[in-house]
Amino acid sequence: MADIFQEVDEDLRRDRATALWRRYGIYLIGVAVALVLATAAWSAWRYYERSQREQAGDRFTQAMLAANQGQTDAAVAGFAEVATGNAAGYAVLARMQGAALKVRAGDRAAAASIYDGIAGDAAVPETYRQAALLLSVMQTMDTGEPKALSDRLAPLAADDNPWRHTARELQAALAIRAGDTARARTLLDGLSKDAAAPQSLRTRAAETVQALGSGA
Repeated sequence: MADIFQEVDEDLRRDRATALWRRYGIYLIGVAVALVLATAAWSAWRYYERSQREQAGDRFTQAMLAANQGQTDAAVAGFAEVATGNAAGYAVLARMQGAALKVRAGDRAAAASIYDGIAGDAAVPETYRQAALLLSVMQTMDTGEPKALSDRLAPLAADDNPWRHTARELQAALAIRAGDTARARTLLDGLSKDAAAPQSLRTRAAETVQALGSGA
């Protein structure tokens, strides 16, 4: 008798399992297929991304070679192509190089515009954005309003900013241009005594302080 009940119990469990499979089997298969497809898609995307980076790297190298050989038009076109591509790292570098070519061609206003675009692009890593801001200010040192330019540099001149030494040197140059030699002297004197500043910058700052005189 016990065997009969056991067989009935097993049949009931089997029937429940069959019913559950009929109810959820398609769903479970769908989940399994979705997981496989997701894995395949991720692998395909990584391959595509790697391929895009490799292609961008090749185009960037070709543009650099063209620039070094004086083939400006080809270099500009090459950097522009990379700058609009999907390889973010190379795209930023291409934009920077495109601006550098504008500087080389004497079109500082166009270069500053490109640098400003990079500096204001939230998708660009902060280090590149800050470097672009410095380079933008450098292109307008002789034409921009000194105080406005100095104010733009203020965040980069903060004590904890890695660009502070260059930013302060530029601020000193702007102060000299504005006729504020006292501020220039203060900035340069601080740089000349800053052990963390590059030696060449410290030397340059000390020489400029000497050239400015005591101010008495």
